[in-house]
Amino acid sequence: MAKVWLKSKLQNLAMKKKEAYVTRSITLPRIDKDTLLARAADNSGIRRGVFYQAVDALCNEFKNFLMNGHSVEVPEVGSFRFAVNAKATDTEAEAGAGQVYRRKIQYLPNKDLWRQLQQVSLIDHTEVTEDDGGDEPEP
Repeated sequence: MAKVWLKSKLQNLAMKKKEAYVTRSITLPRIDKDTLLARAADNSGIRRGVFYQAVDALCNEFKNFLMNGHSVEVPEVGSFRFAVNAKATDTEAEAGAGQVYRRKIQYLPNKDLWRQLQQVSLIDHTEVTEDDGGDEPEP
């Protein structure tokens, strides 16, 4: 079963005008593109060069569709779509592209991935059991 380590930190909560402990997940080191592609190619049985070209083509199409307003589904992962945040206006005439202050990509995981996410074991950073093998991550 997958597991994610958590760490609590004292933070200033400006909205509540107090300090409180906030728990967040510990992010492990980033997996770079080369490592991901090499492992995926090795697990697929497809030669690396062919695999890399196929992934490159997939990424280009993904970006093209996304940047042209489509919602793009990535199998076994979920859907991505272009979105914006805009300032509210009193009249329709004032509304429009000029009121946009943030462009973003929204992600919605697919149902199977969402179910798996709910099954992830959450482990406090101070807890290390025999089942964990003492493999507490370095923050």
